Amino acid sequence: MTGDEHGKPGVSPARIAITGAAAVSAIEAAGPDGLLPAWTYHECFRLAAALDPDKPANIFLPNANPTTAPRIISYAELLELIQQAANLFHAVSADRPAVVSVLAPALPEALVAMWAAAIAGACNPINPFLDVAHIAGIMNAARSTVLVTATAAHGPGAWQRVAELADAVPSLRAVLVIDATNPAGDDFLTRVREQPRGLSFTPDPAPDRVSGYFHTGGTTAAPKLVRHTQRGQLLNAWISAAHMGPARDEVIGHGMPNFHVGGAILLCLRALIMGQTLLTLTPGGFRDATLIGTFWDIARRYRMTSVCCAPTSAAMILAQPDTNAAGHAIRTFTTGGGAMPRGLGHAFQERFGVALREIWGMTEFQGILSSNPWGDAPPRTGSVGLLNPFHRVIAARIEDGVFVGECAPGEKGVLTLTGPCMTPGYLNAAETSSLFVRDMPDGGRWVNSGDLGSVDAEGYVWLYGRQKDIIVRGGHNIEPGLVEEVLSRHPAVAIAAAVGQPDALKGELPIAYVQLRAGASATPDELLALCRDDVAERAAVPVDVVIIDAIPVTAVGKIFKPALRLDAMARSVRRTVADALGANHAVAIEVLETATRPAARLRIPAGADAEQQARLLRDAFAGFQFDTVITIG
Repeated sequence: MTGDEHGKPGVSPARIAITGAAAVSAIEAAGPDGLLPAWTYHECFRLAAALDPDKPANIFLPNANPTTAPRIISYAELLELIQQAANLFHAVSADRPAVVSVLAPALPEALVAMWAAAIAGACNPINPFLDVAHIAGIMNAARSTVLVTATAAHGPGAWQRVAELADAVPSLRAVLVIDATNPAGDDFLTRVREQPRGLSFTPDPAPDRVSGYFHTGGTTAAPKLVRHTQRGQLLNAWISAAHMGPARDEVIGHGMPNFHVGGAILLCLRALIMGQTLLTLTPGGFRDATLIGTFWDIARRYRMTSVCCAPTSAAMILAQPDTNAAGHAIRTFTTGGGAMPRGLGHAFQERFGVALREIWGMTEFQGILSSNPWGDAPPRTGSVGLLNPFHRVIAARIEDGVFVGECAPGEKGVLTLTGPCMTPGYLNAAETSSLFVRDMPDGGRWVNSGDLGSVDAEGYVWLYGRQKDIIVRGGHNIEPGLVEEVLSRHPAVAIAAAVGQPDALKGELPIAYVQLRAGASATPDELLALCRDDVAERAAVPVDVVIIDAIPVTAVGKIFKPALRLDAMARSVRRTVADALGANHAVAIEVLETATRPAARLRIPAGADAEQQARLLRDAFAGFQFDTVITIG
């Protein structure tokens, strides 16, 4: 363990680096109480600002051009703005608990809004790329009183339909727009600066009060709202710093969105409570394609020391043909949000001299869960590292939500966790029951992570993919990573993803999608041959490799496999219709997600043989595990 400045009780947090299992044990032996000087956001921010009021708290890059002048906000200025915004939210909400939905890119105003909301009541950051109806559902579930949003000047997003959104949320008392040119007088920052300096009210100091509603889930189903607390977020932010760099001189690259715990807790809150500098890498972060090309130039210019992104973003940085990492100051480069191909880790370090350290996190644990230790020791490639202090994990056998048994060290199972950062539950109590595993031996609350993995004898956690992503071929469970790892080793491949393609006889067959590096070339036959030679399980060899322009990713940068599964299903449906009716059929085909499971809609043109075609199609699709709707006319 290393430390500095812990000799200033009540001012500076403990600065301990998790360099291995011994450091985790020492932190647990000391207990959590002394890690932070306070367990409320406001007091932590106030004490951090007192360390060095003029220090940059946030350096905001308006675009990915390294020579563009940044916007710099000091700790003193940021604290004042957060206090004034909290006053505004409290006043606007009046007799109602303040719940502030933040629907904005990574702007300084959004940073202010988030933590002011958490002080005044609860913050509800929202993915602006969700469907408007889903966003309205989130806000209505949270009973939002204030919406802080952006404009079309900040690019595409749900804020372009803000009037529609406001009409759909009756609990709203105010819509505040981040737009200094807005003549309507509802510019967020203008309204904030009209408020008294310092807090004009006394916020609820209870560490375990609900202070945030973070949504989780994809874009094809209604997201769940996870309840967060002051203590849970603050503890996780401190642990994140211990895993990835606790020193005050850290400059943290902020390229993950704030509606995700990676951006909000691992990066933003971590920086603000530790007195570090948050370097916001453009409003769009790693979604900004130009940032990928200038990443190392920015890293050098601003002496960035720590950064986190999805493996897909790291792969795109690696794929840049003419980039130079020389002279950077990065100490820790972490990846999370999906399994990192081992080939990516090796190639990244060989080319740039920087080790990629995998982390693991969950919204339901308010941030990070584990990380490869900080320091000079190389990461264990393929492992997501050591579990957070004060938390426990086991690989378990679970059937229908019930604990059946614990796996032996190294044996694969469903990773099941407990610890102080665990959420109190979802906002919807009916959804909470599915979160926790029933009949755990200790009678306690343990979360079913949905991740397949193992824990080795030294306590390192290994992930093998999401349980829902497992491809089931005739009863044989296939891990997509077996295929993805092999394809990612090909020099022309930037990103690879394997999913299950529906099959009438086997249930599913593996199919792979590949995005090539810029300027590189490869054929599907060449990639299939590689899989036949190198994929360890014969059943896992894909039936096809499809080369596409870009692998679909979420706003966080995770590979969005539901879109690939729909594409794979569409290919299977088209082939099945052609086999049944001939290549020159006139059937209109649509595949889509429904509330329960995917469906294929087939419309047969009216005609003398329409009923016969319908019978042939019903027989052809009888063995598939998705719904088929056949209509005539």
